[in-house]
Amino acid sequence: MRTPSDRTDTASIGGRHNETKSETVTERFDLVIAGGGPSGSAAAWRAAQTGAKVVVLDKATFPRDKPCGDGLTARAVSYLQKMGLAGEVAAFHRINRVTVFSPSSWELSFPKRPGMPDHGATVSRTELDTMLLKHADSAGAVVRQGAEVAGPVTDDRGRVIGVSLKGGEQVLGDAVIAADGAYSPIKRALKLDSEYNGYSAIAIRAEMDAHVADSDSLDIYLKLEFQGDQLPGYGWVFPMGGGRLNIGLGYVNSYKNWQAINATQFLGEFLGTLPPEWRLPSIEELKKNKSVRAWRLPMGFTAWPPWRPGVLFAGDSLGAGKPASGAGISKALESGLAAGECAMAALENGGPDDFTNYAQQMEAAWGKEYRRGRYFHKLAGNPRVANAGIKLIDNARFRDALLKSLYKKAQGPLHKF
Repeated sequence: MRTPSDRTDTASIGGRHNETKSETVTERFDLVIAGGGPSGSAAAWRAAQTGAKVVVLDKATFPRDKPCGDGLTARAVSYLQKMGLAGEVAAFHRINRVTVFSPSSWELSFPKRPGMPDHGATVSRTELDTMLLKHADSAGAVVRQGAEVAGPVTDDRGRVIGVSLKGGEQVLGDAVIAADGAYSPIKRALKLDSEYNGYSAIAIRAEMDAHVADSDSLDIYLKLEFQGDQLPGYGWVFPMGGGRLNIGLGYVNSYKNWQAINATQFLGEFLGTLPPEWRLPSIEELKKNKSVRAWRLPMGFTAWPPWRPGVLFAGDSLGAGKPASGAGISKALESGLAAGECAMAALENGGPDDFTNYAQQMEAAWGKEYRRGRYFHKLAGNPRVANAGIKLIDNARFRDALLKSLYKKAQGPLHKF
């Protein structure tokens, strides 16, 4: 990947090289992107297509692990294809169907949509994120690893004009995209709030070897109970290929006692419900080899509007997670691509004080879906409602009617039970 030292325009400022650690050096770009995950890399790739001078800053050194379910929906696959990564995606573990246990077992294929893939995939975030960051680099973006963003730099009007790094260095730009995660230091420093703030899920997963044949199915377990209460969430078993599984569970924070749940213990109990012939390791073994990782997933727009003068929010800093399912990668890619495009369009045609074009694009793409998702997020927090919902979804006739209402007949997924 390119680093600032690979380019003469970023190797020195005003003819001086950065010779001492204490020296504060200010660099200037058209677009500064905080975070090198899927949303940040997608934004950088998109903006670099315009010929803009773009930098991506990330505190990690890649490749690095990131807790995730590691599943790509058909829509996520489509975004990667559109970014010119179809060949790379074809090498991922292919997923052709979803198997749901509610507790009865039933299958869904991916919907048939014109011009869209009819399959998903699984891939570790270690591999996916490194691939995307390299792709942004190949498009012309400068990538700085080990560069931890501490917060925004603002002018006397409060407009964001860059970021400061841990250690004091400032990196300035005409616009900033905050793709810096669920605990976004940029969003925290700006003290942003949203009427939708607080919508989130808690998830935990472990990756492990198993004595089970590789599958082409994402397995979802809806019967997830805590102290007799049906939780608004689900467990999953995702095949990674090569005999490895990503097994985890997640639940939303609308359940009143969610803070009483010991997620690690809960995952161990879930592992105990899976077939013994898989010979899965115990939760204690998984903890010892540090494969158990938990994370928070903001969802339903926790930053709205999704911009302030000089800065746009994407991925987890936006709260881009899908409220109904927690799907995050497709939403990270979509928001990143939109942020990169809208940032450059606004800079070209108006300036960094107004990114309403980004808000309009996000509202058109997700507004109705996320309003409905936030409503169900609250509703499902009531165990009685959640339990009634499970009973309904376990009814094959109800599912058929629901699917027909959601999809046109020619596009709907095949439903087997």
